[in-house]
Amino acid sequence: MSNIVEEVFYRSLITLSEKILSRTIIEVRGLENLPKNRGFIIAANHVNSLDPFVIVVALRGFIKENLLKRGKKFYYIGMRAVKKRIYSFFLNEDMGYLCSTKEGVNRSVELLKEGNAVGIFPEGRRNNSGKIIKGRKGIAFMALQSGAPVIPTACFGLSSWGFYQGLKALQGPKKVYFGEPLQFFPRDLSDLLENPSASLMATGMIMLEIAKLCGKEYEF
Repeated sequence: MSNIVEEVFYRSLITLSEKILSRTIIEVRGLENLPKNRGFIIAANHVNSLDPFVIVVALRGFIKENLLKRGKKFYYIGMRAVKKRIYSFFLNEDMGYLCSTKEGVNRSVELLKEGNAVGIFPEGRRNNSGKIIKGRKGIAFMALQSGAPVIPTACFGLSSWGFYQGLKALQGPKKVYFGEPLQFFPRDLSDLLENPSASLMATGMIMLEIAKLCGKEYEF
């Protein structure tokens, strides 16, 4: 895909997200916590299938002013199953999507070092309970290898697990809170593999901050 076509499709996705959510009010806090001239990670809880779109809409001005103008993008890293489904044609790196595989995590590290932003839901699945699920270590590997700051993020909205619930959630109120950045000292992959406690500690710190923003518990 050429750079021009890629940019048109990417911008169209942002515009489409805005149109889909145009009739709902999204409360956004903490945009001042986002770094403007370097890569960073958005690490958010996950309450419904609209969360990726809600975050993009919350960031739309920031993406256009501080990423696209620098020739950078906002990416998501998520579902491995995308490769096997029909919409894999649309969900690829050109469109700002990476699969949560070893290769996807490694690629996200490269993109972060280049100054892009990457969003991830480290719980690994949707969760509308009163507790945050144990975080997956991919978030720590991304943060520790890239040296990029992590922005703990809280999403609030109606829970949705299917098409009809998704339509109901579409009409409900939505909130996104961006917390203060967490900065970790960069480490090589070999160091992380030899010292797993470093990634475990980083994961715990990130998840605890997400839980605080959400007003939930984190017991790990």
